[in-house]
Amino acid sequence: MDKSLRILVVDDERDILETLDYSLALRGFEVTTAADGLEALELAKRIKPDVMLLDVMLPGCNGYEVSRLLKEWMETDPGARGFPIVLLTARKVDSAEREKFIATWSRADRTLYKPFDLDEVIDHIEELAGAVVS
Repeated sequence: MDKSLRILVVDDERDILETLDYSLALRGFEVTTAADGLEALELAKRIKPDVMLLDVMLPGCNGYEVSRLLKEWMETDPGARGFPIVLLTARKVDSAEREKFIATWSRADRTLYKPFDLDEVIDHIEELAGAVVS
């Protein structure tokens, strides 16, 4: 990679947040963290990360809503810069149709299920950022 990618990690579980922060920083990523949905919205608009890792179950505003609001902001605000959003969730939905509906409604770029493999998360970050960062 030519430059250090900015990653915004959002999770209300302290252990997951600290593990991702530490592990991604060790790999050379510039990491910013948030622990709730409202903080995530504000930070994402301010720092405009290269990729956002976003937990679904958050206080304040859930990850599906945060993703949708950010994607709408990216389309309507001339100062916005688009970035991919990866949902992180332990909740598997009860049907493929519902999962597709939620993914479409949230407009997230990917969904990864907990527990996840860190190398897999990094692969997704690099793949998604490749389309954003040249």
